[in-house]
Amino acid sequence: MPHIINKRIDLSGSALYRLSIQADLNGFSFAVLDDTTASCRMLHSYALPACSDYDELYTETAVWCKKFLPAQVPYVYAHCSFCAPSFTLVPNEVFVPEKAAQFLQSIHQINDLDEVSFYTLPELNAVCIYSIPNTLTSPILKAVKKTHFYSVAIPLIRIALSLPGHTRALFYYHNDHLYLGLMREQELLLCNAYEAPQANTALYFLFLSLHQWQLNPESILLYIAGQCSKSLIQLLSRYFPKIIALSDAKIMLQSQELNMRYSLMLHPVPPCASSEAS
Repeated sequence: MPHIINKRIDLSGSALYRLSIQADLNGFSFAVLDDTTASCRMLHSYALPACSDYDELYTETAVWCKKFLPAQVPYVYAHCSFCAPSFTLVPNEVFVPEKAAQFLQSIHQINDLDEVSFYTLPELNAVCIYSIPNTLTSPILKAVKKTHFYSVAIPLIRIALSLPGHTRALFYYHNDHLYLGLMREQELLLCNAYEAPQANTALYFLFLSLHQWQLNPESILLYIAGQCSKSLIQLLSRYFPKIIALSDAKIMLQSQELNMRYSLMLHPVPPCASSEAS
């Protein structure tokens, strides 16, 4: 069943609900959250059937929105993170809003129906540029107006900045991709995404990134999140003595596995001076 948590939702408007969606080309998850009571009222996960083109993706997304997304709830805030490697960080001093798409296109392929946006990160004096297919954003906006869209890199970076530990890594494994953030105190050393269909591949990119910054696995505080199986955790434990399963700072779910899987989605990402660039 797609519903993991399904509790009563007050539609009168007296409760202050936040809608958090996580999407990629393989499916969606969403949570209806009450931040005043630090509780999750609804948690849902849905796998998309294989889509051969963007038209089919649009149709399937629209079907999902109509069938599952509780659009009638008067949300205080709605946001959606997109899991894909199509993001990059640019220092404020060289960033030009009109050239955001050009910056991103120099690193990643941008398709005709992709929307390029950016999100300001004042803590890093940087801007995150990213792209999301319009075939995903448009049906969601029709269902829940004023939904804010951003790359999964945004909650990853914000969480990595808030975590304790001198030198730490946030290892987020989701749908055969590793999203990795490396921090030294409040300095972001690296934020990147890697295609990693096997656990060994994810481990390889983790070690490659540590070697790049000459970091010792035994001194790293490794936070893990996402779809981390027991075998993957056991593999990481061979090399990293300090592993912590990530959970949201306020909203706790029924099990460590659920907390770890959905911790990035539960994290509140406030709107900022982010803007659509194309």
